[in-house]
Amino acid sequence: MKKELIITVIIVITIFVTSFFTQNYTKQSISEMNNNLENLKSSVINESKDSGELSDEIDEIYNKWEDKYKFLTCYLEHSELEKVNTELKLIKGFIEVEEEKQSVSEIENCLYLLKHLKDKQMLNLKNIF
Repeated sequence: MKKELIITVIIVITIFVTSFFTQNYTKQSISEMNNNLENLKSSVINESKDSGELSDEIDEIYNKWEDKYKFLTCYLEHSELEKVNTELKLIKGFIEVEEEKQSVSEIENCLYLLKHLKDKQMLNLKNIF
């Protein structure tokens, strides 16, 4: 009886610790992506950068996303992550063809998807039931 209790406690602690670290990583990753996308959006709206600089900036954002994507796929739904990936590629495409103004709506969609992903990952009653 004592052995089973110890094993159960260890499993429960492991689950909570893992959940804590994955939630923190998700929050940090999404926050960083949000900041990068907000900066890109303000650059597009203010026309403070030319299309080459914007293209370099979205390439950098996309490369950062790919690095985070590799770890996030271990514990998040792939379909949700693929939606964000698709939006980033759309943004990149609009900037490459110099349709920066259309990229603003895609940036907003991407920001919404990231917010949804963060909310979905949080441990709360709404997500449990």
